[in-house]
Amino acid sequence: MPETIIHVENLSKLYKNNPVKNSGFNYTSTTFWALKDVNFHVMQGDIVNLSGDNGAGKSTLLKILSRITSPTFGKITGFGRINSLLEVGAGFHPELTGIENIYLNGAMLLMNKAQIKLTIDKICDFAGISKHIHVPVKRYSTGMYMRLAFSMAMHLESEILILDEILAVGDHSFQQKCLKKIKDINSKQGRTILMVDHNNKFPKNLYNKQIKLINGRIEL
Repeated sequence: MPETIIHVENLSKLYKNNPVKNSGFNYTSTTFWALKDVNFHVMQGDIVNLSGDNGAGKSTLLKILSRITSPTFGKITGFGRINSLLEVGAGFHPELTGIENIYLNGAMLLMNKAQIKLTIDKICDFAGISKHIHVPVKRYSTGMYMRLAFSMAMHLESEILILDEILAVGDHSFQQKCLKKIKDINSKQGRTILMVDHNNKFPKNLYNKQIKLINGRIEL
């Protein structure tokens, strides 16, 4: 029976804008809640579609779940290693080659060298960058960056996978290849996946759970 792998309770995130000098000598600043009293749970093996308009709080939620930033209030309980693909180049060291970055990211997921080595050919083949794997990634095009990052996320070991802008990866055929791979690793490995749908482009049969944010709150 599936178990809870992510539990979010009363999650809130307050941001403060940069102070602005007013007509006198005082500085004023404004605050806003990017997230407010967010509660949900995710079961092992769920594919979660996270949706909402720009500014709804999607990116903030993913950064908190990925432990990139901390909540102002609330609690997150997670069970398992988290691998996140949030933006182009995140997690890459530009001076290192593609293969060196694979080893670096695998080590961050507590994989040993032997385990990482078994994934390299699969990562390169899926991303279509085998000829460039020994080139520093600072010389990669944006498309190569994204294809390598997505392929690493798919093939390196983790229990929880967090994805943003996956339909910005490559051309239409590669995007469909990515969606097929998501279903594949979910069904065969039971990996839990949270992904942002910015333009309602994901087919409904791709996910089994939806979380919609409106102004930092979950739509009930």
